[in-house]
Amino acid sequence: MNKIFLALALLLVIGFSVAYWKMGGLKAPTITQETTETPYFLAGRYYEGPANDEAFGDLTREAYQLRKDGKIRGDFGNIFYNSPESSRDAAKVFVGIVVADTVSQQLPANYRYRAFAAGQKVVHARIDASYLLAPDKLYTGIKEYAAANKLTLQNVYLERFPDKGEPEVLAVVK
Repeated sequence: MNKIFLALALLLVIGFSVAYWKMGGLKAPTITQETTETPYFLAGRYYEGPANDEAFGDLTREAYQLRKDGKIRGDFGNIFYNSPESSRDAAKVFVGIVVADTVSQQLPANYRYRAFAAGQKVVHARIDASYLLAPDKLYTGIKEYAAANKLTLQNVYLERFPDKGEPEVLAVVK
């Protein structure tokens, strides 16, 4: 009986390891320092409060559903106005969809546009991995890059999670 449990445990470990690898868990992010050339526009809603609050989850699900239903075309994204560490307790975030422009789509009544301005100095992190694994790897990469290059981050972050392509985070540098 113990051999059966050991064999099952080994199979589970191998299965999870293969899944983690296939999702890009062993890949490292690409980190660059650059200046944004064009603005990023988001259609969405602002949220301020605990990140684990149901209201935050509702906004995220609403954005995904609007995108899935074709009511807004673009990639899921957020603009965080505080550091990822402090956002667990008090998130300040604009939740929505990164769109191409602010004129080609009709927004739902409760949605607004926000812009992540062009001309900002940013640390840009991207990774060829699942959006489930990407945020932790991207934020860790940004933090390590900023520390190694003696950069001070302004605690404004743009997250973009495309269906096809690399998830990315842009962190504004002071």
